[in-house]
Amino acid sequence: MNKKENLLFQSRGLALLLAFFLLILIMAFIFGDRGLLEIMKTQKQIKILQQTIKELESEKLRLSKEIDMLRENPLALEEKAREKLWLMKKNEKVVVLVKDKKEAKHE
Repeated sequence: MNKKENLLFQSRGLALLLAFFLLILIMAFIFGDRGLLEIMKTQKQIKILQQTIKELESEKLRLSKEIDMLRENPLALEEKAREKLWLMKKNEKVVVLVKDKKEAKHE
């Protein structure tokens, strides 16, 4: 009976040891540096960055069109300069409309 108990104890110990290593492998697979959670977080970051790239490309296209328009049309260039730099022609007045703080809060 002593050999039988010893053999049973060894097989249980081996099973426990294998279960422990399996648990460690599963934990490493899920929570490790290159685990499942890290992969999911990285994929989310990739989607966010791809969306940012799309937005920047559309902004680049819009700015390229604006540059072409300003190069080709001197009136558009003048209008943009007057708008951005507050330039005005002789005998021209600039009127600036400022919203009241109360109105701005309601909008």
